[in-house]
Amino acid sequence: MHERRQLCSDIDRPLGDAARATQQIDAERWRRQLRPRAMRLFAARTAKLPCSRALLKLLVEELYPDDLFTELVGDLDRVPRRRWPQVVAIAVALRHSWRRDGLARIARRLHVSLATHTLNDRSTRGNTRPSRRRFFGSPRPCQGFPLRSNPMRGSRP
Repeated sequence: MHERRQLCSDIDRPLGDAARATQQIDAERWRRQLRPRAMRLFAARTAKLPCSRALLKLLVEELYPDDLFTELVGDLDRVPRRRWPQVVAIAVALRHSWRRDGLARIARRLHVSLATHTLNDRSTRGNTRPSRRRFFGSPRPCQGFPLRSNPMRGSRP
């Protein structure tokens, strides 16, 4: 019994090597000869392809978004067309947001500001300093502005 198994594995090994070699030759032929022709045909036939929900879904699927995407966007079947650029931007940002600098780079390229006090909220770091806000009366004038030229208060004659 053991000899029969050994004989089968001895025969299977060259057959497996031959199959792998054939697959490798087919893959190289696809990449060098057939793929460029197929892609030229695809490009020509998609020249007037309209923006569609199917295309949006395909693009989002290719970016492998996580559960946060669904939380932010909701069901793709219900997203109106006017929000599709936002959906793509969110999917791309999620793909690059595993590090802070990755998200910052995407935001910069899309001209989206991330500068806000909520990202650097001191309350999340345990800052217990009491507020400096006045409890009553009018707020103090901005420091550094003379009263007559303060743009916040309007100009006085």
